[in-house]
Amino acid sequence: MTSCQLPNTLGVSCAADEVRDVADAEGVAAALADAEARGLPVTIVGGGSNIVPLARLPGMALRPRVRGFAFERLAADDWRVAAGAGETWHELVRAALGRGIAGLENLALIPGWVGAAPVQNIGAYGRELSEFVESVEVFDTCRRTVANLPAAACGFGYRDSLFKTTAPGRYVILRLNLRLRATTPAADYVDVATELARLGTRPTALAVAEAVVRVRRRKLPPRRLGNVGSFFKNPTLSAAQLDQVRGRIDIAAFPADADADEPRFKVSAARLIDSAGWKGVRHGAVEVWQRQPLVLVNRGGATGRQVLDLGHRIAADIAAKYGVLLELEPAVVGAD
Repeated sequence: MTSCQLPNTLGVSCAADEVRDVADAEGVAAALADAEARGLPVTIVGGGSNIVPLARLPGMALRPRVRGFAFERLAADDWRVAAGAGETWHELVRAALGRGIAGLENLALIPGWVGAAPVQNIGAYGRELSEFVESVEVFDTCRRTVANLPAAACGFGYRDSLFKTTAPGRYVILRLNLRLRATTPAADYVDVATELARLGTRPTALAVAEAVVRVRRRKLPPRRLGNVGSFFKNPTLSAAQLDQVRGRIDIAAFPADADADEPRFKVSAARLIDSAGWKGVRHGAVEVWQRQPLVLVNRGGATGRQVLDLGHRIAADIAAKYGVLLELEPAVVGAD
């Protein structure tokens, strides 16, 4: 079998036995049947924007490229929006805002395809996708049928979902169905508020989107440098852990896990990494981005293993210095 390169935004080499793009549920069913007949394992990869691929991905890499947007107006400021899994997420945000539909502005410029958004429960600047999800249309690989999972069945959590943790690989996401109602734009996040003040504009949905895009472009590396965005999740700490960390550094904390038996607080992984001296550190072709230490970049020629190794070194150092465990945000696929 002749291998082919797996597309990924980290820009590392990963030889897959086969990369299969499918345009609809029938294409998914046919691809799965073909893989089963040939004894190939299947990995759902989408656009490759949130994975760390290792040297080889055995079997079939399945990329659901369902296309199309649909906008249904239910009331004056109440919309149902459907988007194919193979559409680019930022194009969905642009398409909604272009029709005067607010809600997704804080999630502007997040890379990747629509199908990856519910897997990660993407979020930024005070908003999470789960706030807007009505349902997710999927192909159930066990039952070999199309199903529509309501938001309550998707197990959404912080950068987590049923698709990522509870049942990884079972569901191939085909379409995302959102409900966008009139809401006050979330503009109190420090970076966004500062940028709005710099622009001298009131916080409309369009203005917040513009502020978010400007902040992200200023902080994140240019496209020519391979990366997966945030490499670590922001950790959640107990009150005792937070006191321990604050005994070492000054760090902001925000209430989290309201349903937990004891108070929990979310802190910035970027602040921990920066304070530990990792910002701008380079090992071979892998660098901790100078403007945002949550991001590891491939300066050219790095392997997935090298990126992962630097990530593990950072996590081990943060655990040793502050007693905090950092969890990877991207998924690791393939093998060396």
